[in-house]
Amino acid sequence: MPHHAAVLKDIPTILTIPPAADPCNEGRGGQALARRNQALSEKSYERIVTWMRARIGERITEDMLHKLSPMGRHAFRRAFEARAGMPPMHFLTWMRVDLAVRLLIDTRFNLNEIAFVTGLENKQTLADTFRGTLGVRPQALRVSSR
Repeated sequence: MPHHAAVLKDIPTILTIPPAADPCNEGRGGQALARRNQALSEKSYERIVTWMRARIGERITEDMLHKLSPMGRHAFRRAFEARAGMPPMHFLTWMRVDLAVRLLIDTRFNLNEIAFVTGLENKQTLADTFRGTLGVRPQALRVSSR
């Protein structure tokens, strides 16, 4: 059985989603300009996503992520959401689910091992997260992929 570090190094880079224009703020002058200046740079975004990927099995908080950026907590959350299309903690959850799906399909890890490697604590949290994000149980996905 491969060690989880060997599996993690093979995770492909996550595509970056360019920030979407906010039609609600266009034409509002100074306020819109101030928000545009609070954008998360490509370099900062990549550094944060890489940091998340490298520590995916650890406990990660939004406070930890915002400290990796040069902006305050609320500005970071808005800027990350504008770039990724979702708040940072939802993004982390999707990263974890994505890794768990690949581990279910490509390995023989049991559910507790997959939960540990992905930072989802235990098989019950893994199952709850799967049901909440994908609408299926992890066991059903493993059976359907074999």
